[in-house]
Amino acid sequence: MLSWSNYVALGDSLSAGRDDYGPGGAKVGWARRLAEILGTRTAVPCALTNLAADGADVTAVLEQQLPLVARVGPDLVSVTVGMNDIREPGFRQDRFGEQFGRLLDGLILTGATVLTCTLPDIAVILPLPAGMVGLARQRMRQASDTIRDQAAARGALCLDAWSMPAAADPELFGPDRIHPNAGGHRLLATACADLLLAGAV
Repeated sequence: MLSWSNYVALGDSLSAGRDDYGPGGAKVGWARRLAEILGTRTAVPCALTNLAADGADVTAVLEQQLPLVARVGPDLVSVTVGMNDIREPGFRQDRFGEQFGRLLDGLILTGATVLTCTLPDIAVILPLPAGMVGLARQRMRQASDTIRDQAAARGALCLDAWSMPAAADPELFGPDRIHPNAGGHRLLATACADLLLAGAV
């Protein structure tokens, strides 16, 4: 049976647990939920170190979070990034791809299992002017294609949220229609656990 005991999460507000709150208002988030699911399914406790931060783009993750990973010695790492990048006026798919590739390379050097995911196809539920929806969806697709391709080139696991209709269910998002609510975080955690444990014996 596959198992992981030391998990490090990197990324943006999605991995930081925005809009998923537990008792006392503490953030929970899909990464903590994933650690709990893995611990339950494998009977090996999975400790989480969460380095993710609200507002982080790929540059911030690469420069501020990645250097902290090696000292933790993880056997599982995850990264979610892209949503803040596509909101920047000067977003370029090639530049995002180059930086995301370097980020994955750094994570793979740790020897840990590397997990990432594409962006959900949520342009139509975002609070945007009608004329901006098409551009938002184009950029989400570009970022998702890049994430998927870079992960495949390196053998990293990639949950394809772009191709999951449930990941874009408005009922699974908080009031801003950008960040998942507790139900959305549970969906993502379960899907990632299923991907990690696929084929486990």
